[in-house]
Amino acid sequence: MKYLLSVICICILFSCNEKPKADPSENQRFHNYASSVDAYLSALTELKKFNGVVLITKDGERVLHEKYLMDKEVASLQVDLHSQFDIHSVAKLMGKAAVLKLEEEGRLKRSDQVAKYVSDFPKGDQITIQMLMDNQSGLPRRFEPKISGLIEVDPDELIEKIKKVPFQYEPGTETVYSNLGFQLLFYIISKVSDKSYVQYLHDEFFEPLGMDRTGAHFHLKQNKLENLVQNHEEDDGDYEVIPNVESTGKNQARIFSTTSDLIQFIYELKKEPYLSVLKRTDGTIGWSGGGDGILTHAKYSEKGDYEITFFSNYDAIPFGDILQNIERLFNDEEIELPVAINRKAIEVPAETLSTYVAKYRMTEFNNDVFEFRLENGQLVFYQDGEASGDVNAESNTTFFGESDDEDYFEFVPNDSGSFDLIFHYKKVPIKGGRMD
Repeated sequence: MKYLLSVICICILFSCNEKPKADPSENQRFHNYASSVDAYLSALTELKKFNGVVLITKDGERVLHEKYLMDKEVASLQVDLHSQFDIHSVAKLMGKAAVLKLEEEGRLKRSDQVAKYVSDFPKGDQITIQMLMDNQSGLPRRFEPKISGLIEVDPDELIEKIKKVPFQYEPGTETVYSNLGFQLLFYIISKVSDKSYVQYLHDEFFEPLGMDRTGAHFHLKQNKLENLVQNHEEDDGDYEVIPNVESTGKNQARIFSTTSDLIQFIYELKKEPYLSVLKRTDGTIGWSGGGDGILTHAKYSEKGDYEITFFSNYDAIPFGDILQNIERLFNDEEIELPVAINRKAIEVPAETLSTYVAKYRMTEFNNDVFEFRLENGQLVFYQDGEASGDVNAESNTTFFGESDDEDYFEFVPNDSGSFDLIFHYKKVPIKGGRMD
């Protein structure tokens, strides 16, 4: 049986002593939406599928600001409304804003070539600032293999290492998410501003916007670290604490913030020169990020007419589902109330299983190689050459690991008469092309 969660009708009375509202019925409507979001996130929390803090606002007014705790007995999971979380790739959205501010001041142009700022960078006369912003530089997602101790490498040395990385494609011909491309962008911002990237953000955005609890682990004069959460991964039904700063990470943009601070940054992006450039075709401005043990999100939705920031210090959550369902609730759509997953395995002929035996390039999943082998009549999943375990058939084309796994694999026909792979990861479909 399906249970649908729609907008909860709650009568909210406004005191005559309150300041006048431009549209009380509209305000009422958004408080109702927020109540629905709270009910949805509370259901996830009961299922131990969300732990963190969520802030939703409309026109600068808070309509939801709550913490959600899966297990109040686990000290490391605890968060509060002022907790600081590492924002990870949301720093890329800040990088785009920094470029637009510098451009407005006449200090750079998005059409500038990288070679203007890093004279000997490979293909620097072909790559523009705009290409770095649009993930079209040709640089791959990350270093392969990962570099231990990279977190200690200063920005100049980091750029020297990026110069040696082979290009994945010719600049401007494809769009492939690239952490390395953004590291180059951060470096150029620091060169133009004559400050570290995070110091520039602090001086031009964080301090003027009153983001008093936002800072960085490296390259920042002001120490703002006061209430940093601990990050967690799921480990056979338990919680494994993950370091906030990993040794293979990069230190130029290791920023932390709170939901209240980050929403101030989103407000700023609703102004020019940011709005017209950063607003996507779906009417949103935002970014998602994450690392081991943490997921982050910040967004303005023009269609839903709200702003949201949320952090989870536990990464085994249905991330994509949460983003989609919150948007649906604010668009007057019904959503399914989350329930416990209990997948059932079926028998599939070995002849069918053999059609999926291949390697698949997961470009948007760290450029990993997923492989499926048929061993003793069982399909076995390998990631980058290492066996991860058996997978079970839920249908002739979909497969899972454990019965309560949210993630699953789906094989879809391609134009070559074989199959490509879709990895449904935290409710986000990630496609992988067959390599043979």
